[in-house]
Amino acid sequence: MKNKSKLVLCILVSMFFLSQGCGKKVDTTIQLKPKPAVKTSQKYISPYTGEEVTKEVFSNIAALAIIENSLDARPQSGLNDADIVYETMAEGGIPRFITLFQKESPKKIGPIRSARAYFLDISKEYNLPFAHCGGSEEALLKINGEKLMSMNEMTNASTYWRDSIRKAPHNLYTSTDKLRELIKIKKFVYSPRDTLKFDKSYWDNTKLNKASDILLTLNKYYNTRYTYKNGLYLKSMDGKSSTDKENKLPLSVKNVVVQITTIKTQVDGSHLDIKLVGTGNGYVISNGKYVKMFWTKKTTTSKTLLTDEKGNILPLNPGKTWWNIVDKNAVIDIK
Repeated sequence: MKNKSKLVLCILVSMFFLSQGCGKKVDTTIQLKPKPAVKTSQKYISPYTGEEVTKEVFSNIAALAIIENSLDARPQSGLNDADIVYETMAEGGIPRFITLFQKESPKKIGPIRSARAYFLDISKEYNLPFAHCGGSEEALLKINGEKLMSMNEMTNASTYWRDSIRKAPHNLYTSTDKLRELIKIKKFVYSPRDTLKFDKSYWDNTKLNKASDILLTLNKYYNTRYTYKNGLYLKSMDGKSSTDKENKLPLSVKNVVVQITTIKTQVDGSHLDIKLVGTGNGYVISNGKYVKMFWTKKTTTSKTLLTDEKGNILPLNPGKTWWNIVDKNAVIDIK
């Protein structure tokens, strides 16, 4: 009986080894399938609007342009394409603009006018080349003395043209293509500074103060208004809706900044001094709301920092910005 049991056991053991293959070891390791490669797509964010853009747009060379705002210059060309428009006083109680172009590439920008010293300080903050036609004696001395990245029409005539539909000096124009070409030709040391912060969620806060209508009365000669509609602020000047000359569309922006400072007339009784270095207050307005802000700028080349009442950095809403630099005596009415 015992011999029979041993015979059965031997037969079973033999069958097991035969099933595994003669002389082969049993592979007990677990074969894991390799994970598929994860495709990562890099995002490109505009440094001046905070919006996502293509790689090609992100690579656009940025440039500034000084644009006139007298009655004879309206409506202007290219303002709706600017990432940021700075608006502040010039002579005669009428403002002038310095515009920043990077995201868009308008074919016509202007009318281009002369530089002022405080516009140069804005160009130094961003470290960008700027288009202009001449300038005040103070501005020209600063351009030459500090070797700023000037694109003066008087020495770079081929970058500009005169439009016969208007009389001089309100008819000088350029384009982003021409400015970018000139920047390459001049071999400017191009290293723009990123100065702004953006956060859409901040402006979704329903507890912020309402701001659907903003009226800035700068003096007896000029006022400008921003009216909130469909997520944007539509601009008007002297009670008339503002449009872009090329496409007839209303001037509209996502953010309105009101920077309050001191604007004084120089001893010549004509030109102005505008305090851009130091501290002050103002408002940041977006998404139908506003926040009181404080601004700080340590030097002409440093950032203008915007903070709230608690000292936290105050972000802009992703989108285009109109930045008003106004005197402390300006009347500001926000509703």
